[in-house]
Amino acid sequence: MSTANSTTESASPSKAFRVDSLAIGMVVMLAMTVLGRGIGFIRGMAFCRLMDDTDVGRWSMAFGFITLITPVMLLGIPGVLPRFTEHFRRRRSLTTFVRRIAIGTLACTSIFVMTMLTIPQWFGWIVFLQPQDNSLIYGVAGAVVGMILYNFVSDLNGSLRQVRMVSCMQFMQGVGFTLLSVAWLLSGGDFTGVVWMFAASCLLACIPGGWSLARSWSSAQDITDLEINSTEPETPQAFGVWDMIRRLAPYATALWLMNLIGNLFELSDRYMILHFIPATETVSAELAGQAAVGQYHSGRIIPMLLLSLGTMIGGVMLPYLSADWEAKRIRAVQDRLRDALLIVSIVFTAGSAVAILMGPWIFGVLLQGRYTDGLTLMPMALCFCTWAALVTVGQNYLWTVEKGKWVPVAMAAGLTSNLLLNAWLLPIYGLQGAVIATMCSHGVVMTGVWLAMIGCGYRADLTMLVLSLLPLTLLTSPAAAFCLAILIAAVAWYDETTRNRWLQNVPERLRERLSWT
Repeated sequence: MSTANSTTESASPSKAFRVDSLAIGMVVMLAMTVLGRGIGFIRGMAFCRLMDDTDVGRWSMAFGFITLITPVMLLGIPGVLPRFTEHFRRRRSLTTFVRRIAIGTLACTSIFVMTMLTIPQWFGWIVFLQPQDNSLIYGVAGAVVGMILYNFVSDLNGSLRQVRMVSCMQFMQGVGFTLLSVAWLLSGGDFTGVVWMFAASCLLACIPGGWSLARSWSSAQDITDLEINSTEPETPQAFGVWDMIRRLAPYATALWLMNLIGNLFELSDRYMILHFIPATETVSAELAGQAAVGQYHSGRIIPMLLLSLGTMIGGVMLPYLSADWEAKRIRAVQDRLRDALLIVSIVFTAGSAVAILMGPWIFGVLLQGRYTDGLTLMPMALCFCTWAALVTVGQNYLWTVEKGKWVPVAMAAGLTSNLLLNAWLLPIYGLQGAVIATMCSHGVVMTGVWLAMIGCGYRADLTMLVLSLLPLTLLTSPAAAFCLAILIAAVAWYDETTRNRWLQNVPERLRERLSWT
């Protein structure tokens, strides 16, 4: 894999715009994310211990709604930043581009929040399947606003390849939410306060990101001679509003559909559990469903850590892939992606195997044996979350070549299969049936994305088949899955071409130590 230039020189060296190399940025991001997600794991354990399973289920539904509605109601507008910031920066129209995206984001946010504040009871039924106190819905609205601001600042820093700052923001948000929410619960606070703590943590994390943008914005607009190719203008290129809309609308529409369908896909199993779990002699159907969602949430705590890492890796890579694409380095795009997919499959499968082996202790000691159903479903959840992480990274190829319309098509196929399989398996096998349905539907999505990538010019090979099937070994034996992942890593390392590409992406001193063959 080729590595993006770590610095961009300008006439004034002291004010030169600097971008993080993919290697350094990815290492820092992984380190900070692993640490942050470790703290998030502690937060998840604390939530399960400090709240009953009904409130854990309510938090799962509230957070799912926040992550669902945020990209959907924004119409995919800020989602164009990672792909097109470099495009408009090279054409010297960065400020105009970002200002118009910010205006569109603010307009959509204002309309949605006013609607939510006007009819809170309706939103209470949508989110929790029953009316809630208005203060909780107002808290959810505040969390939506906080998440929008956080995502905008983070995406803009990421699109300028300020990966270390993005990792700092993510770490601050995760740690801040953990400290604030756990302190709130320990002090006797209620569930509504947890939602407000999430909003506060998002706003706090925006402070360093805003400072970074203010410091480097002027130098970011300087284009060096090395960055200019024969197809790019040497003077600022004017883009009318409608010209920019026509350029961005197909991408934003596909992204909006992907977010809508993907988040519906993410929430569908939980809503199906709410509707299909029957009442008991002592518990109503609504409370029984929320308790089952709480069990489901506990089994996904560790798998969702992997998925969040995959989302982080995919988000970091897209601006670098876009920069390669804009610079006409087509081969580098595919090489970066192939290596990233293989590494994600190997590392996530090995990590999942360790998690399964530690599962009895985690659920028996940390969770006090209260979530036995979560322990049972965890291997399948680890498998489909690894697949979801692979899809999150792999779909960057389609977004880079501006064929993202095929991503929502694959997501729609997965959503349809998830609904049908849940309706069939949930009444028969209960919570276990929901997990089987979700795993199968994730396999449908992955297959669809792989076929779309191949159809758009991605080179299919044995590596793609191996990295797709490797997570399935978690369903047989975690020890065997771990050993197989290590064996595949060793085979890849002993391939000289692959090893050389990997070594190009580590610091020079470490590269010399690793180049021992």
